[in-house]
Amino acid sequence: MDANLTHYDKNRPLLMSSEILLGSLEAADELGVSVAPSLDLAQIDARQLVDPDQFIPLHCVVTFLNDMAQRSECAHFGFLVGLKQPPNRFARVGQLVKFASTLNEAIDDALRFSLLNSQFSRWELESDEHYATLIRRTRVAYDEPMIQLQTLAITLVYKAMVGLVGGSIGLQQVCFSYAPHGHQHRMKGYFDCPVHFNQPYNALVFTRRALQLPITTADKKVYSLIKAQLEGLAKGLTRHDDLITQVVHHIKQAMGSRYCSLEFISQTMGAHPRTLQRQLAKQGVTFKQLLNRVRQGLAEEYLVNSSISVAELSIFLGYRNASAFSRAFKRESGLSPEHWKLSKSPAEF
Repeated sequence: MDANLTHYDKNRPLLMSSEILLGSLEAADELGVSVAPSLDLAQIDARQLVDPDQFIPLHCVVTFLNDMAQRSECAHFGFLVGLKQPPNRFARVGQLVKFASTLNEAIDDALRFSLLNSQFSRWELESDEHYATLIRRTRVAYDEPMIQLQTLAITLVYKAMVGLVGGSIGLQQVCFSYAPHGHQHRMKGYFDCPVHFNQPYNALVFTRRALQLPITTADKKVYSLIKAQLEGLAKGLTRHDDLITQVVHHIKQAMGSRYCSLEFISQTMGAHPRTLQRQLAKQGVTFKQLLNRVRQGLAEEYLVNSSISVAELSIFLGYRNASAFSRAFKRESGLSPEHWKLSKSPAEF
């Protein structure tokens, strides 16, 4: 364990989106075991296994995954959860990469803007003449085994990369820092390459030329808009910024992800949700009003300056579906997104 790492404190836990555990029920069904005992042990509500809009302390996630692996006698339970997760989960970490031109551009931007990273882990890309290696490292020292969460993270990032390019990324090997187990064959079959254990890090190793693979959903205009906004946000806040400016900044950072919520942004700002709401009330505004204000502003900018579809824009802004976005937009502007865009288009003669 790295002595320079901050030790994890359960009294001040790091939060993870509950979507990390999507697929757990399906994995448990395949193994013929109940999730109930592990949920009780980890103090996780069963609804959090199907609702991605909630947050769970890191140590509860680790306890659940570890206990499920032990009770099911399945040393690769985290891997199974990753296989069972719904597609397009990568959208949680930011829409920017979906509109990038190449895999290299997507990875670079994800790392630069911390879209791949979390409070607990970070990813690093190393490359030489022939190979590229995407390595997952931890930011916080944790005493309990992290095998299941590590395996789940590697599996999800691999799925995301394959989804972005719509096919093979030329994966050469997968590295895990833990000891081998008796279920290696399924992992090797899924990754379709050698899987090595007892390695110095957890990583995906693929051919360097795979970095030039095109992203199937690339869109230069949308990409440029999102990147410009992220670059502005990357400048950060100053100690002179007022409360509303700070909250708006965090909303823009989290937009389109499960982290765009009062609960998570309050934690980021070091305040209880009720405390933040009271502070905002003194300024004559609510968190929901600020969220709607940011969403409306971004929606108008993208409708005017790009050809992004209403469906894509609704995902980017964090709505459950295009209908919910259209209703919200019409409440603010009096027009549907499509009609509003037409009203802003130059007249043709």
